[in-house]
Amino acid sequence: MEFYAAQNNSTLLTKRIHEERASNKYIISREPYQRDRDRIIHSRAFRRMMHKTQVFNANKGDHYRNRLTHTLEVSQIARSIGKYLQLNDELIEAIALGHDLGHTPFGHIGERTLDEILTMGIGVGDEKDVPSIKQNFKHNFQSLRVIDKLETRCTDYLGINLTFATREGILKHTKVKNKDGYYNYPDFNIYEMHLEFSFSVTLEGQVVAIADEIAQCTHDLEDGVRSGIINFDQLILQPLVQKCIGTYHIKFEQNAKTPAYETRSLIIKNLVGYLICDVCYQSKKNIEMYCQKHDLQCELLFKEKCISFSEEITGLVERLKNWMDNKIIYSEEVSISDSKASYLIKHLFKAYYIHPKQLPDYVLSKYFKVKGQSFNRLNIHDVELQNDEIFIRMIADHIGGMTDQFASRTYKKLYFPDYI
Repeated sequence: MEFYAAQNNSTLLTKRIHEERASNKYIISREPYQRDRDRIIHSRAFRRMMHKTQVFNANKGDHYRNRLTHTLEVSQIARSIGKYLQLNDELIEAIALGHDLGHTPFGHIGERTLDEILTMGIGVGDEKDVPSIKQNFKHNFQSLRVIDKLETRCTDYLGINLTFATREGILKHTKVKNKDGYYNYPDFNIYEMHLEFSFSVTLEGQVVAIADEIAQCTHDLEDGVRSGIINFDQLILQPLVQKCIGTYHIKFEQNAKTPAYETRSLIIKNLVGYLICDVCYQSKKNIEMYCQKHDLQCELLFKEKCISFSEEITGLVERLKNWMDNKIIYSEEVSISDSKASYLIKHLFKAYYIHPKQLPDYVLSKYFKVKGQSFNRLNIHDVELQNDEIFIRMIADHIGGMTDQFASRTYKKLYFPDYI
C-alpha cells in the first residue's frame, strides 16, 4: 500500500465504539478492516438486500439489478480504483459492502416516504393518524444505525462494532446534509465523524462514493434498455456514450435485434472501464498535488476531496444522469411502482402505530429493552407507546429493514381478511 492509504495500525481509523477482547489462540488473527468486512457479510441486513429493489421491481425479471447486486458492483468498481491507487483494499471492500445496509424496500421511494412520515406525520392538519417527530430517514445514516444499533453480534452491546474508518466511509458515501442542515437522527454522536467535510476523510471512503456513482450511472442504463424505457438508438447518441464509443472504437449493429445484450457487451462494460480509468488518472494527480501542499501526519486524514472525475467527464456524467432521470426515474412505469410503494409503506406504518400489538415480539421486546423494562404483552399500553418518539422511530426501523416481498406479505396480513 502507498503511505497515504488507510493503515491497519492507525489508532484513530481502527477505533471501535466498544473495546474488544484480544483473540485467543484458537482464532485466526485478522486485520481490523477484514473483520469489518466479514461482520457485514454475515449480517442479516446484508442478506436482505437480495430482495430489495434498486430501480426496477424484482418481479420484473431475473436480470434486473437489486440492492445486493448493485452493492457487489460498487465493490468491484471501488476495488479496481483502489488497486490502481494502491489503497487499503479491505477497507474499501468493507465500506462498499456496507454502504447500502440502511436502504428500504422498494428503492428510494421507501426512503422518501419514511422520511416524510417522521418529519410530517400521516394525516391532514392537526388531525394526524401518525404524528411528526421531526426526525429524518436517510439511507446512509440508517446504514450507520443498522451497524451501530440494530444488528447484533454478542449480548454485551448493540451493533456489530465496526471501526471508525468503515463507519465514516459508509456515512459519507452520499450527502450528510439537506436544505435545513444535517439530517436529524437520534442517539448518534456523528459529530466525531468530521462532518465539516461532506466527503470521507479517507481516500478509501471517497473511492466508494464515486464507485457508487459509476455503478448507478452504468447499470441503470442497461436495465433501462432491457425494460424498453430507454431507446438503444437514443442511448448511443449521448455525449458520454459517444466519447466512450470513439475511444474504444466500438462497432455494433445499428438495428440490433437484442439491444439489451448489445448494451451489456459493447457499451456498459466499456463505459465502466472508461469511467474507472478517468477516475484513476485524475485522482492520482489530485493526490500528488495534495501531498505536496500538506504536511502528512501518521494519522492521515484527507481534508480535501481527492478522488474525482476529470472536469470534462464530470460534466458529461452529470448530463447523462439528468437524461437517465428523465427517462427512467420519472417514467410512467417507475412512477406507478413508486406510488404503490408509498401507499403500502404509509399503511403499514399507520397499522403499527394505531395497533402496536400487531408488531412481532422481536420488535416489541427490543423496544422494552431500550426502555429498561421487561417485555410482556400485558404491559403494552397503546397510548403510552403512541406518545413515545422511540416507539415511532422503531416502527420506521422495522419497515425500513423489510424486503419488498416481506413488506407486501405483511400488508396483506394486516389488511386482507383471512377468507379472501
